[in-house]
Amino acid sequence: MLGAGVQFNRSGNGDDRFSTAAKARRSNNLTRRAQSQSDVSSKQSRRDELPTAESSSVCNLERFLESIAPSVEAQYLSKMTVRDWRMCNVEFQPYFLLSDLWVAFKEWSAYGAGVPLLLNDRDSVIQYYVPYLSGIQLYGNLSMSTAKLRRLGEESDGESFRDSSSDGSSDREGFSSDEGESGSSEGSLLFEYLARDQPYCREPLADKISDLARDFPELTTLRSCDLLPSSWLSVAWYPIYRIPTGPTLKDLDACFLTFHSLHTPMIGNEAVHPPVVTHPSESDGVSQISLPAFGLASYKYKVSLWTPNAGNQPELANSLMQAADDWLNLLRVHHPDFSFFCRR
Repeated sequence: MLGAGVQFNRSGNGDDRFSTAAKARRSNNLTRRAQSQSDVSSKQSRRDELPTAESSSVCNLERFLESIAPSVEAQYLSKMTVRDWRMCNVEFQPYFLLSDLWVAFKEWSAYGAGVPLLLNDRDSVIQYYVPYLSGIQLYGNLSMSTAKLRRLGEESDGESFRDSSSDGSSDREGFSSDEGESGSSEGSLLFEYLARDQPYCREPLADKISDLARDFPELTTLRSCDLLPSSWLSVAWYPIYRIPTGPTLKDLDACFLTFHSLHTPMIGNEAVHPPVVTHPSESDGVSQISLPAFGLASYKYKVSLWTPNAGNQPELANSLMQAADDWLNLLRVHHPDFSFFCRR
């Protein structure tokens, strides 16, 4: 399925479709970041702590994956709901609201997510990446009364791509369907979006979700426990700037595509790609649900920079890329961004 039916424009500078998006936003984000420094949360500051030589056992790819994993407040079913279900002896698992997930991406969409990196085993920097919505599929049961089965996509310019699954016409307005067309045997496809335009034409993830929610409000009302295990999200991360700047800036021009599960089991601990639940040490603290990436693709990736050490580190990127490919094959999804990354 890789690369089938997708064609991209080639600019005068080659096929570097991602660096254009980064350059277009770098200057604006530097200014906005400086103006908002006083508003940066303490949690983000902890994520942005500079690595040291002593922490070099953790590779830069692992630091990236840890830094861009969204974390949302854990929600729990009320005792009244549990009693109504006559399942008082069952341990229910926490869930999260999709609306909280989009809020977690809001600051990153405006200023970039800070990723602490160690260069040449001695130079500590923070590289910032802006997230863009690359793809999302929400699967649920047909019995969900709020579900409006819909697919939304972006209009092609006629030259930048060709989707082999369509006749070339635009589906910008979306359409309704009772067929739930998907490769999954679990439930029906409630919503799908796959980005197909050039990166420099896209808006950051939080802004794109706001636009899509106007046509599909359930993007902000559904819960992770409403969704089936085949529900997922993919995020494209483009580098914009780093602090401090330096002569090795070009070495950090890698772009990433991460895949995250949007499902949490209501009962039991079994999940295809389980989230990570963190309980606070303080009695009045709030539990958090982290959504680690279960799949990854990269562009302009340098092994010597991201996974330089021996052992299992060099295999990390390959195993995550294979996991993403297996997932898309399982659901029979043609993912334009993933196809592009795999051809590089």
